[in-house]
Amino acid sequence: MPNLNILVLDDEKKITEKIKNYLIKKEFNAHCANSPEEAFNIMNDTEIDILISDILMPGMNGLEVLKNIKKKFPQTEVIMISGHGDVDTVIEAIRLGAVDFIRKPFRFMDVQLAIERTGKYISLQNQLKNSNDQISLISQELESKIEKNFIGISSAIRNVLDLALTAAADKDVNVLITGENGTGKEIIARIIHYSGARSKMPFFPVNSAAIPETLLESEFFGHIKGAFTGATENKKGYMELANMGTLFLDEIADMPLTLQAKLLRVLEDHKIKKVGDVKEIKVDNRLISATNKNIDELINENKFRIDLFHRINTIIINIPPLREHPEDIEVLIKHFVKNISMRKNKITPEIDKSVIKKLMKYHFPGNVRELKNMVERALILSKDDVLWENDFLISVNDKNQHKSVNLNLDENEIKLIKIALKKTSFNQNKASVLLGISRDALKRRLQKYKMKIVKNSE
Repeated sequence: MPNLNILVLDDEKKITEKIKNYLIKKEFNAHCANSPEEAFNIMNDTEIDILISDILMPGMNGLEVLKNIKKKFPQTEVIMISGHGDVDTVIEAIRLGAVDFIRKPFRFMDVQLAIERTGKYISLQNQLKNSNDQISLISQELESKIEKNFIGISSAIRNVLDLALTAAADKDVNVLITGENGTGKEIIARIIHYSGARSKMPFFPVNSAAIPETLLESEFFGHIKGAFTGATENKKGYMELANMGTLFLDEIADMPLTLQAKLLRVLEDHKIKKVGDVKEIKVDNRLISATNKNIDELINENKFRIDLFHRINTIIINIPPLREHPEDIEVLIKHFVKNISMRKNKITPEIDKSVIKKLMKYHFPGNVRELKNMVERALILSKDDVLWENDFLISVNDKNQHKSVNLNLDENEIKLIKIALKKTSFNQNKASVLLGISRDALKRRLQKYKMKIVKNSE
């Protein structure tokens, strides 16, 4: 708050100098002016957050100044000062956009308190603007993502997209997205949200497997202050944070049965009860779930509730693995090369035909995400204006190589994580770079597979 730029306007120079000096001692950026013309000149050169203006001045009075400020500098908040603080003047100043009002005679502390109140208001307005800007940017981004980031010429991918847009048309329908890791389940979830009636409300993604079981209920439904040791304040849960929007539950198959029962009740009653509270809160959100596991098998093993399954799968969208639609590999490579080159401010290289031929024979256990990471590594390591076959470090024996390899995704992921950790002397930052994922993503996988780091040289 001390970083605020404040301008003090009064025709009495002694008053403006005293207020300015006081504010400077309090580490505010303070300026002063003794006429409206002088104030406007300062504001033309300097972005002013708060104007403190007297009302009674010769020539243009404070109310006229206020009108002009709101027209020319709408981002500036105005605090009015007057020795004639009648109710009509106060009402008129507020009607014209004044944010606060100080009566003469005043103490310096009165000015400081008014500035602090206004500073908090500015901060809240900025947060709201940033939030709206972010929603707007995300909406624009996701509109383009329908054709840009979830792309493909195959009928399989076009069918997935058509089904997603069909689901988006109904703002209440719950959707289950299935598919292997790296196929783009969250992208489809975002397309559904931002193409539908809830697009201006929150999209709240949650990794069900990344939350400690002891905190699950609190994280999903919130808690009140004093509900348990460490609950020092009221907290909203995911269901409330996503209210009126979309809650995206990734890896829902890993959710404990106890929480599954409570989630089912919320989906039926549209009400939640915070931990430690007795009253219920109404919620209205769309649920999109995703999993890479076979839920039918989990139901047979009594690890997933069949009644919850029927609640979340009104529409099921299955995203096929990349190996089942290899005709999309070429367009995906071209897309990633172009976009990653632009992001890294590099000239977009050409792609030798041998690259496409080589990658068309590869099994892609990590799917589209693996392809994207391959392209990014190739662009970083390549010193040429052409991407060659040797820039993609994979081993391909023949088109039927998948018949002789272990196709269990979890087992392969664990194996790759162990190799990366060993190669980097158990440095998680370096290992995540080697794996082409974020540090947080690596941590989630370590937790998911209950892998412990015996040695850590970070």
